[in-house]
Amino acid sequence: MERTYDNPQYCYTPTYRERFEIIKRITEISEMLGIKKLDRKKDKLVQNIILLQDPKSIEQRKNFENLITEIASIFGDTSKEVKDKISLLSSDELDRLNEAIHCLFEGCYYSAIAMSVSAIEFRLLSLMTYGNPEAKLEQLTLGQLIREYLDNKEKYSNVIPKKHEPLLNHCNVYRIFSVHPKREEINKPIANSILNMTFMFLLDKNLAEKVGVI
Repeated sequence: MERTYDNPQYCYTPTYRERFEIIKRITEISEMLGIKKLDRKKDKLVQNIILLQDPKSIEQRKNFENLITEIASIFGDTSKEVKDKISLLSSDELDRLNEAIHCLFEGCYYSAIAMSVSAIEFRLLSLMTYGNPEAKLEQLTLGQLIREYLDNKEKYSNVIPKKHEPLLNHCNVYRIFSVHPKREEINKPIANSILNMTFMFLLDKNLAEKVGVI
């Protein structure tokens, strides 16, 4: 019987398993982006990863190759949708989000929130400037920007849909907790939630069109 490796216990080594951590992280990022095709195939993807880490499942090389091919096919089918989502983000927003995601994976949850919300601030400033080009907003904090907009929405052409207003306030509250000594614990579920809401706001196609991202 042909084995994938001379020693089937290779499946338990860090060198082998760290490759699947990368796939898991890519899957998490795709979930944040709201990739529908990947969501539909997530169970199959997870199942394949589990099988690839079980020596009994890949005793025959053909089984190993089939599992790898199927994983590659799943990600290949989602590549266009991923590119379409990424195109809705400016380079500045991408830089902030990349750092936020890195912080999340490294367990730096306070930093993850601070960086993700800074991407929101960048988009909010762009939108408000779009709605009122004469406004002098560069010196305002995120909290001040949100309050300025909510108090004077007509002044900024009501550029932000009402559905995003609670999201902006919520993100700002946790930004305060993350960057000021408020003694509020920030854990992974909170950081993950804020990052997901950040993507929800930034991936709004209508808003991206208004600020000229697409």
